[in-house]
Amino acid sequence: MIEFVIPGLCLLACIVSMLLLRRRRHRPLDYALQLAIWLSAWMLWQPPAIVTAGRHADLNREDLAGALPVNLTGVENISLHGLPPGRDALRDLAPVRLDLSNAQISNAGWRFHWQRQITLGETLQLQIHSNQPLAERSRLNLLNPYGDIEQSIELKAGEKAQAQLGALPKLTGPQLYRVQIENATGESRFEPLPIMVLEPRQPKVLLWLARPAFESAALSRWLRQSGVAAQVMTQLAPEITRKETLNGLQLTEPKNLLAETNPFDLLVLDSALWPQLSSQQKQQLDSLASNKSLLWLVSGDATEDFVQYSATQSMPLQKTGSTESDIRNSTEFSYQEANSTATLSLRTHGFQAAQPASSDFLMGNRGNPLFWGRSRGTQHLGFTLFSDSHRWLTSGFATEFASLWKSIFDYQLKHLGTQQPITLSSALPRAQERITLCSSQFSGASPQLLDSRNKSQPISGGLAGTNAQGQCHTFWPRNAGWHQLKTENDGGLVFDFYIFAKEDWPLWQQSLSDGEAQQMATARLGPIDNTHSAKVPIERQWPALILLLLVCISWWRERALLR
Repeated sequence: MIEFVIPGLCLLACIVSMLLLRRRRHRPLDYALQLAIWLSAWMLWQPPAIVTAGRHADLNREDLAGALPVNLTGVENISLHGLPPGRDALRDLAPVRLDLSNAQISNAGWRFHWQRQITLGETLQLQIHSNQPLAERSRLNLLNPYGDIEQSIELKAGEKAQAQLGALPKLTGPQLYRVQIENATGESRFEPLPIMVLEPRQPKVLLWLARPAFESAALSRWLRQSGVAAQVMTQLAPEITRKETLNGLQLTEPKNLLAETNPFDLLVLDSALWPQLSSQQKQQLDSLASNKSLLWLVSGDATEDFVQYSATQSMPLQKTGSTESDIRNSTEFSYQEANSTATLSLRTHGFQAAQPASSDFLMGNRGNPLFWGRSRGTQHLGFTLFSDSHRWLTSGFATEFASLWKSIFDYQLKHLGTQQPITLSSALPRAQERITLCSSQFSGASPQLLDSRNKSQPISGGLAGTNAQGQCHTFWPRNAGWHQLKTENDGGLVFDFYIFAKEDWPLWQQSLSDGEAQQMATARLGPIDNTHSAKVPIERQWPALILLLLVCISWWRERALLR
């Protein structure tokens, strides 16, 4: 609307000026003067593109950080001066070639790495690395949230930094450790080291069997001996079920074991249960596979309907002849061989993985695996395709039996207690800079970003498309400190992360910017021909100067006529 209002006002004012001049019988020069005045006023609002664009532009970090966008119309090459900017600042520019020959790129290559999320009981480890020898002696102290020194290390001058500091967190929740860096003169600075300490979770396992068997009895015994809180349900008859709780499992009796609200983290189900399940329970299994970990004990008499179920889960099973597979051929399962005695081979039930993906977990021979597992975010679906592992218990291979089932359970429960998978666009997210968060769990409305300093004022973001990690949203946090991301979808996705201040970790910031700038300079080849727009608008001070000059001439002519 404003594009038409301002030219219209200028035209209307010009017409009124012409009419006033006509009554006073001025000369044609006065009409041309008034026309030039209002044309200059319009040019002040919208400068015309009459200046030939340059093919080369010189920019520095301050130019890219300014509030006004950089005009690169007609530019084919950009030369960066000073400290190189980050990836986001370069990504916002037009796709033109980047020249880093004048940029201050350091070869120090400082790198810092630590676990941003650990479980209580794990050790926090900070790894420090630099490519260039140190200019002076430095001492690093790792301080806990209370200011006490957990561990120290001294880095000598003339040597590359190869250091590691560790600490054992005592509390769960967001914890802010700090690194004190002292130089040879005694001056020191403190850098933040935030971690999220999660409370360890004891897994709850449901073992639901269609009938008593030696294999299931051995598995139940191993669950009891391993200390896993579990419930074992065995169908003795169509209307008779035996229930047994192991290792002090405390839970209220669920009305529906296949509901999404059931208290179990892993459901171990017998494939022979499939004919006994109702159509409603089979539908619940389809939805349950999206947020629970399922492990199917595939038996030799698995029905065609169960094979069809595996195909609907994109993990089709193919019926083959009964074979024997030697567990020693597995590259993903290790055991201790006792007195050089060969471990008994495990016999498969005649099913094999039809279409395994490259990221799937296959135990044993890949063509005829003993176990086939697939990870889907924080949920896992797996099929055990072997039998007779119970023979190991009576043949002196109890350790191998435990290692076999522990490998399977560890895979099925490897995400237990972790937060939802969310990726950050930067290893060092900073205040007042753009950050992008991506997750496959994002859907629907945009998530809310809450600042720990002001939780009542959520930070709004914007949708930034999708990538391999899922849906992405962009935010501009204003303050440094802990932030929390919340979603409104079912499950209440919550993610805590730390925003660093702009002055934090200066050596690491410079190293990251150097690497990102070099990466963008390699990828940004620019257009082959950019001559379609070889004109750029003139700067506004020139129309303003012309307008001022014309107004002065008009005023002088008015004074001359009055005399």
